[in-house]
Amino acid sequence: MTVLTVGETMALFDPARDGPPATGSPYTLRFAGAESNFAVALARLGVGARWVSRLGDDPVGDLIVRTLESEGVDTRWVTRDREAGTGAFMKTRDRGRAHVQYFRRGSAASRLVPGDLPDDAFAGVRALHLTGITQALSDGARATVHHAAECAGRLGVHVTFDANFRPALWRDAAEARRAQDPVLPLVDWYLCGIEEARALWGPGTVEALDARIRGAGARSVVIRVGERGAFVTGRIVAPPQVVEVLDEIGAGDAFDAGFVYALLLGHDPPHCVHAGHVVAAYALRGTGDWETLPHLADVQQQLDAVLPRTRHPHR
Repeated sequence: MTVLTVGETMALFDPARDGPPATGSPYTLRFAGAESNFAVALARLGVGARWVSRLGDDPVGDLIVRTLESEGVDTRWVTRDREAGTGAFMKTRDRGRAHVQYFRRGSAASRLVPGDLPDDAFAGVRALHLTGITQALSDGARATVHHAAECAGRLGVHVTFDANFRPALWRDAAEARRAQDPVLPLVDWYLCGIEEARALWGPGTVEALDARIRGAGARSVVIRVGERGAFVTGRIVAPPQVVEVLDEIGAGDAFDAGFVYALLLGHDPPHCVHAGHVVAAYALRGTGDWETLPHLADVQQQLDAVLPRTRHPHR
């Protein structure tokens, strides 16, 4: 099984303690991006993960490629850009709530174009994962997302799309919503959190939001509703456990990976949601966006408990 994803990854300055930045504040250099977080999560679950992007031809770009390859992520279609650098962002954290400031304007990834995703990047791919973050980077990146979804449709590849609405990247929610319009009819599974769903699609119950999103073209919808779990196929599916939250950033990407993992194995949507919760719990317990994501051996027993054994491939 191989999954393809396309999007930006940036250097991350991660604070060692809560509170606003101050002179001399200690930070750890990491890197993160919704799509590469997702790719690492799948690779650690034993799924082939292929990540396409643009990075600067700089030391941070070297670090990202080297580390992703060490995690088993296929980076052969990553373009190294000598005219634009790798983007960056900085976190501040307060009692489990993380806030970010971006330094990504004019980044290498903002120069993504459809030509960066050749047909051979889809060889052997069974699912494509896209996010609204990539759409926000530039017109070229937005066109690349649409091109990727069209290619997947022609090839019969499942398409998952996480809204990943980041207000700082758009003029307003209406602009982000309009950017999704051409892609939604190509999307098999639309994934989002309840707050971003209401920002993009208006107030209402999860049932109303689900109906609006499907009415705009998406075939199926998963709406994460915090500690309650996630809404799918007309009902809330509760998480198998509730965990203490150290940093919620990256948990949505981990959920997506667990969901896609189970989806590729042929499980029904509620079981896929259970798998998503299992993987996301590990992201919630750590401050890195992907460093605390589990390997399959770490979650084998938990997945066995939530996925029907008749479908589980590791028997």
